[in-house]
Amino acid sequence: MSGQEDNGWSTAVNGVKLTSSSSSAYVYVDNQSMSLLEVPNVDPTFNVEEHDFRHMSMRDPLFACSVLQDAGRAELSAEMAVRVEQAVNDSVLSLGITLDISVSLIFPTISEPTLYATKIATSEAEEAQRRAMHYIFPPQVQRSAPQSHMDVASLYATLGPAPQLNPPSLQANYQPHQLLPTLLPFQRRSVAWLLSREGKAINDSLDVVDRNVDSDLPLFWQKVLVKAADGTEQELYVNDLTGAVSTSKPSDDSPRGGILAEEPGLGKTLESIALVLLNPAIGRNPSNKSWNADARIFMKEVKTTLIVTPASLLQQWVDELKLHAPSLKVLIYEGWSKVKVPITESDLAVAKEERAKAARKAKARATRAELAAAKSSPSPALAMARAKGKGKAKAQDDNTTEMDVDDAESRADAPEDDDEELLDWCSYVNQFDVCITTYNVLQQDLGVARPPPNRPRRTNATYVNIERSRSPLVMCEFYRVLMDEVQMVGGGKTEEMVSLIPRVSSFAVSGTPARSQIGDLIQVWKFLRVDAVTPRIWARLLKPGYADQLVQLFLRYAIRTMKASVKDELTIPKQTRYLVPIELGRVERHVYDQNLEKALLDLGLDARGVAVSEGWQVDTANLRNWLRKLRGICTHPQVGQLQNQGDKLHKPGVLKTIGEVLESMKDQNWRNLMEDRRSKVQLMTETAQLYQRHEQHHTRYQTALEILSQAEKEANDVIQEIEATIAAHDQDGRRLKAQATAFVSGQQGVGESSAGPSDDKGKGRAMSEESDDLPRNAAGEEHRVKRRALVARLRECQITLHKVTFLKGDVHHVLGNTEEETAAYEKADGLRRLLLRGTEETAERAMAYLAEEGNRLDEKEMMIEVPYLGAGGIRSSLLMEEVNEKVDELLNQQSALLWKWRTHLVKLLTMPLNSKGEEVDGMEYGRSLDAQGEAETYLQVYAALLADRREALTAERTLLAAHDVREKKSRRTKAAKKAELALMDEDVMLAVGDFEPQPQDEALRKELNDQRKAFLDDHNPERAIRSIMVELSHIAAAIMRKDDPEKIIATQAADQLRNLLASQAKLMEKLQADLNRLRRTFNERIQYFRQLQEVSDTVADIEWEGQIAEAIERNVYETEELDVNVNTGKARQRYLEHLAKSQGEGTMDSDEESCILCKCEFERGYITQCAHVFCEDCMKAWLTRERGKTCPVCRVAIHPDTMQRFVIGDKSAGQAAPPRPVNNEPAPKSTRRIEYNFIDPDIFHDVNTMEALGSYGSKIQTLLRHLLYLQIIDPGAKSIVFSAWADSLLIIEHALTRNAIPCLRIDQSTRKENAVKKFKTDPNIQVLLLHGERENAGLNVTCASRVFLVESVVHHAFEIQAIARIDRMGQTRPTEVFCYYAEDTVERNILDLAARRGQSLYTKDHAAGTLTAGPITAPSKSGIDAPKKRAQKGDFVFKTEDMLAIFFPHLFEDIEYLIPADEQSQTAPQPGSSQASQPIAGPSRLA
Repeated sequence: MSGQEDNGWSTAVNGVKLTSSSSSAYVYVDNQSMSLLEVPNVDPTFNVEEHDFRHMSMRDPLFACSVLQDAGRAELSAEMAVRVEQAVNDSVLSLGITLDISVSLIFPTISEPTLYATKIATSEAEEAQRRAMHYIFPPQVQRSAPQSHMDVASLYATLGPAPQLNPPSLQANYQPHQLLPTLLPFQRRSVAWLLSREGKAINDSLDVVDRNVDSDLPLFWQKVLVKAADGTEQELYVNDLTGAVSTSKPSDDSPRGGILAEEPGLGKTLESIALVLLNPAIGRNPSNKSWNADARIFMKEVKTTLIVTPASLLQQWVDELKLHAPSLKVLIYEGWSKVKVPITESDLAVAKEERAKAARKAKARATRAELAAAKSSPSPALAMARAKGKGKAKAQDDNTTEMDVDDAESRADAPEDDDEELLDWCSYVNQFDVCITTYNVLQQDLGVARPPPNRPRRTNATYVNIERSRSPLVMCEFYRVLMDEVQMVGGGKTEEMVSLIPRVSSFAVSGTPARSQIGDLIQVWKFLRVDAVTPRIWARLLKPGYADQLVQLFLRYAIRTMKASVKDELTIPKQTRYLVPIELGRVERHVYDQNLEKALLDLGLDARGVAVSEGWQVDTANLRNWLRKLRGICTHPQVGQLQNQGDKLHKPGVLKTIGEVLESMKDQNWRNLMEDRRSKVQLMTETAQLYQRHEQHHTRYQTALEILSQAEKEANDVIQEIEATIAAHDQDGRRLKAQATAFVSGQQGVGESSAGPSDDKGKGRAMSEESDDLPRNAAGEEHRVKRRALVARLRECQITLHKVTFLKGDVHHVLGNTEEETAAYEKADGLRRLLLRGTEETAERAMAYLAEEGNRLDEKEMMIEVPYLGAGGIRSSLLMEEVNEKVDELLNQQSALLWKWRTHLVKLLTMPLNSKGEEVDGMEYGRSLDAQGEAETYLQVYAALLADRREALTAERTLLAAHDVREKKSRRTKAAKKAELALMDEDVMLAVGDFEPQPQDEALRKELNDQRKAFLDDHNPERAIRSIMVELSHIAAAIMRKDDPEKIIATQAADQLRNLLASQAKLMEKLQADLNRLRRTFNERIQYFRQLQEVSDTVADIEWEGQIAEAIERNVYETEELDVNVNTGKARQRYLEHLAKSQGEGTMDSDEESCILCKCEFERGYITQCAHVFCEDCMKAWLTRERGKTCPVCRVAIHPDTMQRFVIGDKSAGQAAPPRPVNNEPAPKSTRRIEYNFIDPDIFHDVNTMEALGSYGSKIQTLLRHLLYLQIIDPGAKSIVFSAWADSLLIIEHALTRNAIPCLRIDQSTRKENAVKKFKTDPNIQVLLLHGERENAGLNVTCASRVFLVESVVHHAFEIQAIARIDRMGQTRPTEVFCYYAEDTVERNILDLAARRGQSLYTKDHAAGTLTAGPITAPSKSGIDAPKKRAQKGDFVFKTEDMLAIFFPHLFEDIEYLIPADEQSQTAPQPGSSQASQPIAGPSRLA
């Protein structure tokens, strides 16, 4: 067979030829081949990447066939014919070449697996066969995909409802009798489809029968007819995805189950219940068991349906089952550790044995009781009580509820019935029709669900307790497993646990099974156990070339009924959706603008979205983080801080008003400003030091002096400002004291007038006595903390100033300026004394106290008179001699050494801290190390000697003393020192410093320890005075005669020793107190010398890296940067103070509404860091002047970057905030007008007139007023509030509670009643607060008629799930949705982006009517740019392009909608966005 077209071709399969007319010829010259003609690619448009081919050569099917020939799976043959064509002219003869190529498939090799020596060869052969089969036998599709690149929207568009039943009258058969509601026609069709996926159907007799198995081919297979070599037709089966070929029909082992993807609100729960009722799995019982090879356990059949649901929906499932199918018995499974019945058969045997033992004991007790009662007949009252008990028990047995619900708690509370038969888990769960558990429980059970690992065992060893507990869920084969809200599965532990649960059929139930991207559905196919969809095949199906096969997969396993398709069968009331624009307050606007500026700086972009540096690359993760932060600020400035434990600048969990947020911003900005100013002084000082070392600079000392003078002025200014702040703070402290005193006085008056003086209990008197101190409350503690921080900052600045003045004295010394040198050194010395005054006074007080208290000790008091005891009797003489010897040779010697060491210690610790009048050379701390090191050594051995003396008296030693003298290996690391200090109390001395011990100190310690230990060599430490006293007492007690001389001597000696121990105990207490004084004095001296060294170290010589000129240049550059930061900080501080001043009124002063230069009123202007206000035109004109770099009023240096912009007047009149020019080129703005369905202006005006308590920010305050407004116009109406932030839910809850609006959060559950159920049943609760990302799916809350979305949503799949909580079957009232957003923020840009893509729910053409989850509500992209290592969840933006479009919408706008920069200010806002007039402020970008 030949063809005439250039690219036509044919091959043959067992004699069936496929021929090509493409030409090819080679000419051989000198054994080298030259291509004269080549066969072109017969399929040039084929895209290998879209069809998941890794080898680019597979584009040509002829090449693929040649690979098959090399692999022995096919044969190629070719025939070429030359024909004469019509001559072009008389001199040229035209020839045509026809090439026929035949491809024959070799059986059975072509149908065998491709297994070769290397993976590369195997992969190439597989791809070659798949490519050849794809070209020879093109896939036959049931329904074409709407587009080559499938996304969630197009996927949903391909799915349809359940097919019509034939005949339609069969629909009536699918209404279960036990189901109380009547199913709608489309619901019955869905139930019929579910039943068919289990291989069942209902016949005309209403019997459940096996469904006739269709002769459909397995998934992705097609049947083709070919002619064999002998001319007969032969059937072949080809797999479209793998290229596999088979001569016999493949077996269809597709699993039972499917995906029920009905649009939210159409009754998926009801359809699932109907399935359980129609197909109850009759005949299944635990007696049938089989081996589960995957779990390596025997599993038993049960009839139960397992439903896995999010924890928030568990109670709803129980309620729905009880309401609609009370005949079903329901069990709640809470985890393997909470199962109250025996799990395994061995556990059952043990339980039966224990019950038998208990029964025998009870029988024995009853027998004894009967024998005891036989003597007398029972009283009538007792008989009646027994009869009453039996009757009550019988009544309890007969009292059955409408539906039996069993859980762990109810079983734990119920009394055990001895007559009840014990069952193992599988038999027990088989009694129930439905078992409900949650995803969290599945994760907890995974550890015991996995099969135990195979470990090697020794053959000659006996192992015990090698059996481990297993999860009950893997021990029984459920009839079906139903995963509710399957998109919640995600992956990881839940996905693995689900795969381990045995079941006959599997159903995934969700209105949005793919929340964000199609790739997420891989876990659904794993759950359904569709073996044909392996991870590799799934990745291939996601390729554009296999979009039709992807549709084929979903058409087989999924149905999706849309509200629009069954609108004639529905009775859902109309819904209307509104946008509510919110103008941020001045403080919120400043926070937002400030963070937007930080975001742009961090991202390396200007306000136009243009990169500020070459080679810029977008940081997607950083871009996403900033977008999320800005979205949170739009709701409330504290979003992200209330529950963030890592934020050190804010107290977690403390909710602030907007005024308090402003105060926090002021404090933080002031702290940053002071730190920048101090850093600037330090850099200037270092620069001056560098100049002094720069020998090539001829005027280096004069330059250094000039810089130091500037630094001194700057440091003095900073110190003065901090001192003024401390003075103002102290004034606030006095006001707090006065308020506390007045409050206490009032409380005293109330107490005296009501309960009398006795009821005060001294509290008021105690407070009045401490009236000089701050109150002991949160405000007082905050005041103390802030003052300590201010004092510490003041000290840091004073240290910096000390360095400046000291170095200035050095420079004057070099220059020969004697008077200036003396003045500088005197000033530095005064600063040094000021800095050290506190620790010096503390140390001197400790030294004086030590000297005063030390005089109260007397050496004679420490000595004991010897001989202490007289001569003893026969049995006591040795003991009394031992006492005298210990007193003379041990205790008195120790006392003498203690006194000697103490005298030396007092001398060391009372040495003057400094020599008055002597010069300070910076080495004071170094010279004190010797004395302090010696004192430390003496203190350590003194404490050890004191412990020795205590041990000699009582044979006891304190834990601290034992630690001090314990002999151990030398460990002198810093970690060892810290560990030692950790064992000591506050009185233990501080370490001398972070220095290694000096050799002389170690030698002294050894010498002193040797002296101490010399006393102990001849004395047994276990033979203490107390021990001898006890032995003498025993001797006296052993003699019975009272007048026995031995008894009298022993008794008197024991009494003398008892008196000695009592007196010595008092002495030891005094010595211990004295030791504590020594240690405190030592610590105070150390603190003094540390601070002295800290001050001295600041004037040390400077060190630098590289050339000194480069170091100077670096310092100058950093100083200039800090100068810019300081100016910016001053401007921001002025502006924040300006905001604080006008916060109460919300407007500017009348003087500030007119420009200082032109004296005219204005609407747009700027405020400088010196707090002077100018109109926009005057400031721009001033800055263009040559000398326009200072303030026109006070001549303070100004910079465009340090000014703040603002707007006053009514924004609805057409004014806009001053644009943010960059290099005199502001960011363009779109003129596209989007017709949104805004809230009615009159209603919004009435909402804003409502009075509400508290200050919670513009958006939450408006929401609060809106809910208060609804209380008036629609009393008793319920609403749901969704927010994407946990912090905002916390703030909203606080606001509602304060304004007496009853509300609940989803996590506020009681033992038997969760929040949703309480919200439904309690008419007083008006608002339910839900998290927009975690709690937006599955809930049925039709008792509410309004939904409030606090933020604009990025992914409208979240939005539709949230809205569907009220827009669903069972709703009886018209519903409303209010979406709040902040104007002139990323939230408005998010809405505009969705509207431009046709995905908005709030444009006028989509804002009314029942919501449909069609293409407009699904994301249009798949895949995540720069994903995190951990799976990302929630409402975040996937694509970098989308995030940039939200930050800079003009970059992605059509050029026709962009206007010139000079016309931007005339652009009117969108209708309906007018708000109360408030100035808007933010960082300026004037050129």
